[in-house]
Amino acid sequence: RGLMELLDTHPAQLLQEALPIKVLDRWGDFYLGLRAQSPRKPMKKDLQLAILAPWTRKFSSSSKNKLLRTQLTRSPSLTLGDQIWDDSWLWRQIALTPHGNLRLAWTFFGLLAICWDLIFIPLQMFDINSSVDSLINVMSIAVFVYWVLDVPATFITGFDRGGILEMRMRAIAHNYMKGWLLLDGIVLFLDVMIFVVLSTSAASDSGSGSNGGNDSMGSFRLARALRLMRFLRLLRLHKMANLAAEILDRFKTDSFLLTMNILRSLSAVLALNHYMSCAFLGIAVFSENNGEMTWIEIAGLENTDFWTQYLSALHWSLTQFMPATNNIAPNTAQERIFAIFVVLIGLAVFSSFVSGVTNTVNQLRQIHTELFKQESKMKSFLTQKSVSVDVWCRVQKFCRLRILLDKTSLKEADIPMLKDLPQGLRVKLHQEIYMPVLVSARWMSEGLMELDEPLMLKLCDGVLREQVATATQEIFMEGGECSEVVIPTKSRRALIYGSSKLRHLEVIQEGTWLCELCLWAKWEHRGQLEATDMTHYMAISGEDFSTTIVQHGGPLFQQIRTIGLLYISLAESRDSDETGPLTDLPLSAEKAEDVRERAARFGQLRLSPSRKVSGSSMIGLGSFFGGRRSSRFGSQFVMVDRA
Repeated sequence: RGLMELLDTHPAQLLQEALPIKVLDRWGDFYLGLRAQSPRKPMKKDLQLAILAPWTRKFSSSSKNKLLRTQLTRSPSLTLGDQIWDDSWLWRQIALTPHGNLRLAWTFFGLLAICWDLIFIPLQMFDINSSVDSLINVMSIAVFVYWVLDVPATFITGFDRGGILEMRMRAIAHNYMKGWLLLDGIVLFLDVMIFVVLSTSAASDSGSGSNGGNDSMGSFRLARALRLMRFLRLLRLHKMANLAAEILDRFKTDSFLLTMNILRSLSAVLALNHYMSCAFLGIAVFSENNGEMTWIEIAGLENTDFWTQYLSALHWSLTQFMPATNNIAPNTAQERIFAIFVVLIGLAVFSSFVSGVTNTVNQLRQIHTELFKQESKMKSFLTQKSVSVDVWCRVQKFCRLRILLDKTSLKEADIPMLKDLPQGLRVKLHQEIYMPVLVSARWMSEGLMELDEPLMLKLCDGVLREQVATATQEIFMEGGECSEVVIPTKSRRALIYGSSKLRHLEVIQEGTWLCELCLWAKWEHRGQLEATDMTHYMAISGEDFSTTIVQHGGPLFQQIRTIGLLYISLAESRDSDETGPLTDLPLSAEKAEDVRERAARFGQLRLSPSRKVSGSSMIGLGSFFGGRRSSRFGSQFVMVDRA
């Protein structure tokens, strides 16, 4: 047995002791040659991970960061996209941001109120029927109530001032008083006067009875004249453009926005024709009977209802704005003068409408110009090569799918305009995009985020990068050098991880952190990650992550470094104990929580006051690392009190 062990461990020594010197060289070469050709099971070595250089630097005080924050606090500089608030807690609770969902809903109702006034105010000139008059009266009260409530709502809604969101109470009130407050007050005062006069007139008419026929006719004319004063509500049409712009800002598709521009131009033309038709109908209805026949009488519509007469007038108005025919013609002098006026306006409006639609369509085409060029070249190439119909269809299908993928897989690097954003606004943008990804790590917690929020914002702004992998693309290979963490964000179960240490393939879910160890140590991939479909993922460079945190310093730096050392120790012990295969997959939720809690306990021990104790009451940092202490960390470990 001893000779066999000596044969396996030191064959040259065995040959020297057991064989003569003459045959030593001959048998030694023969035996060593056989052993070199035969497969031998390599001796397993303990995993030794090398910590990244930034984590080995001596921690320096964060007084520079504190001094910088103090200077920023004393002399704050506002950038594009910042918000200015009052210190009042109550005001922060009731104030509305101009781009919030609640304000957007309120704006939408305001847009509907303006559209109602735009359509039904000119119809109040006519005596339609009692049901329509009742509806108009009820809706007039509802619209009046809305605009009354809009005054205090505007006083608590912030506004944009040169790219800065102004949310201070005094500044909001001053801005409103300089702008729309006077006009809103005048319109609301006229509405109150109209309601009072109409109510008084209705009461007097009901009290006069049948003896007050002349008075009733006079009250009817007064009521009609007062209703026409509601045209002053149309001064709010300037608000309509701003309200519509605020709503359209929520939509992000260029094609939809250009389509909405066309519909908005068409709506403006219809609104103008609505007023032209009401005026044309009013000239015929309210003209004095001097022996001349109006267009209503010539067309034989004098005994029809109001809506038939109105639609006929609207048809005539539309034909004046575009090349079309109709069987209605003006007859009286007033009608002919008005018709000439409408034709001149229609000439300008129709030409502007056509040019606007043409420009919008050209903008829509310019968006896809480059894609159209590539598709045209592809078709020319396939035609010149005389490819089969089957291949032609497959290539076309792939190209169309590729165009669709290019639209849905935009990255920040694909938009050069974002590079010109001010730093403050860029940080806010990266916070909304990348912060949910950063806090999705299993070893991250809300407590860590609250330790140093500026550092978290700095990580979001400078460390995370968005990448896109196409179908069948290999994101990393087994055995390759690992320099970044991979975090799927829109994978749709399209990432498959396989390793020689695993017996089955793993489907990677969204938010899973792969290759976390490269944040603290040099790491080689233990498996292969492949995309089966188009996949978006975030990449975090280990070198950039460690350098950013170490340069910033602070309590969060110490916590993350402790978590990294615990993570490395756990990985080394797991590899040596063979408790399970060590792969690129993250820690389980239970182990990650245990690592986080042990790092938090060590942070509390580090902050506790030091005192002299006996040897039995002292422990090393190795106890926090699961009982296995690497010799490479021994010089960095300190003695602390037993908790």
